[in-house]
Amino acid sequence: MATANRKPYETATVLDQAFLDDCHDNLVNQLELIVDIDSPIGVLHLSDRNKYVGSTYYEARLNFPVIGRTVGEFLSPVLEFSQLQLEINNADGKFNSIMPAGGDFSGWIGREISVKIGLRDVASTYTEIFGGHVTDQGGFQRSVRSFTLTARNDFERINVEFPKSTFSISTFPNVESDVENTLLPVVYGDWTVSVQPGSASVPAFVTNGADPTVDGSSSFATLIDLIISENVNTFFDTSQVYLLRSQVFYLMDTADVVGVVDNRAFQLRQSATAPVGTTSVDGAPYSYKNGDKFYVKVKGKDLGAYDDNLVWQARDILLSHTSILPGEFDATWATFRDKAAPAESAVALIKSRVWVQEAQPALTYALSLLEQVRLEAFIDRNLKLKLNPLHLDEFEPSPSYPVKNWDVAADSFVPRLDDRNNFNRARGSFNFLPNQNQNAQETPIFKNAAAVAQAGKEISKRIVFPNLYESSAVESQVKEILRIASAYIEVIDCALTWRSLLLDIGDFVKINVNIQGTQFTDVPAMIRDIGYDPDGVKIPVRLWSFQLMPFPGHAPVFSGITGGSTAIIIQE
Repeated sequence: MATANRKPYETATVLDQAFLDDCHDNLVNQLELIVDIDSPIGVLHLSDRNKYVGSTYYEARLNFPVIGRTVGEFLSPVLEFSQLQLEINNADGKFNSIMPAGGDFSGWIGREISVKIGLRDVASTYTEIFGGHVTDQGGFQRSVRSFTLTARNDFERINVEFPKSTFSISTFPNVESDVENTLLPVVYGDWTVSVQPGSASVPAFVTNGADPTVDGSSSFATLIDLIISENVNTFFDTSQVYLLRSQVFYLMDTADVVGVVDNRAFQLRQSATAPVGTTSVDGAPYSYKNGDKFYVKVKGKDLGAYDDNLVWQARDILLSHTSILPGEFDATWATFRDKAAPAESAVALIKSRVWVQEAQPALTYALSLLEQVRLEAFIDRNLKLKLNPLHLDEFEPSPSYPVKNWDVAADSFVPRLDDRNNFNRARGSFNFLPNQNQNAQETPIFKNAAAVAQAGKEISKRIVFPNLYESSAVESQVKEILRIASAYIEVIDCALTWRSLLLDIGDFVKINVNIQGTQFTDVPAMIRDIGYDPDGVKIPVRLWSFQLMPFPGHAPVFSGITGGSTAIIIQE
């Protein structure tokens, strides 16, 4: 007589992979979804069935939609925030008091919504898969029988614009009109090296140019006041302050650079001031004229030992300009901050710098920074901001999690080539300089000649690295991106069974699937998108299949392999 427990879901109190495997073998589970909604009359506890979870009663008043998370597209620094629509049954009028014109109505905008999935009535097994707030536009709608709430993922609060400080009249009453209402820049990293031309590249803005005593016409002219950045800087080279007038750079005398505050603000003496300035321009003592521009050499915000570290710069931008907290970053941020090998993925050794004056979403900028060293950010299943590496040395050649025919929902397995990210020839543009308002340098053109021959044509792409300024680092990144982009990555869209509930974006699975004419044998694949479909508790995913791409420990035997870690990238 068999002794296996045929109904583990009736007694289990821990939701782990062993439990999911047991349930999968028996084709039954008791995984269920619940939602807690903040309302004007307190928290509403709702589900698609009447049930207790712990001591809390959940009332059957809605059906759950599919909830999804994504890491976005390769080389596209966009983190898509999940959106959720919940239609709540109110046919019996129970919630009329919290509808418009109801006695307890105080609005729904900004109200918190939390969706969790877990095992029957065991509260400790429930994990949040969506946390957010009702949107400020279209967040509440109602009909005769129901009302609908639309919420966005809670991390949308970090997608706010920066910089924020402006050259306003209230703060700088004598600022010139061409500077008024522009933004104060944010500065990170070392702006004393790799600048072109050889003078400084970071602008310093005159904040009292509209003062009539500054133009040199008064016998009691004031000093010229300048500011470099919104943030405090770690270093300001007072011996490298340059005046740009009529396309000519003039080095200001060090003795005329005075009143330095926080390495971000300073003053210049000029010939009409007391004491008299000593700088000479075209053979005459210098006097300020409207339109004079100044450039300096600085080192930006203090990040301790990580002033030049791209990962820590991205993290600090989010911490300084959004409402994210340190505890909301996954440990992978520190892991990749400190990664020092192999050379092509040694993030700790790649120097980065930031100068931003144009308003843009802080998250978008942080993602673009990470992309330059092949890192992606996403919201993980613990609702933390986590990093996923596109470093070939980080890929798993023998994933422990198998995906077989019976793990795939019927008719859902759809493989296709990722033709949007397929190119075989590339050049990098890098080293953005504020004084030129463009990337000042380019790498040579690199290509995968074997992939060009296979495709029968060159597919070219220019890749931008505005925050990197060392040519060797940029060339290395261009080559590594080419190894991936020229490898004919396959994308697989499919729906997995509930056995895959604990998987996450960036996890690797081993595909062993034989469905009609499609056969995969021990193929490693990376999860790019993942979702939760309450209809049978399915897990829709988008996978990158590496059936045609070698990486350390994984050597496909098929003919026509041109990309991956064994690809030969040459310089034209």
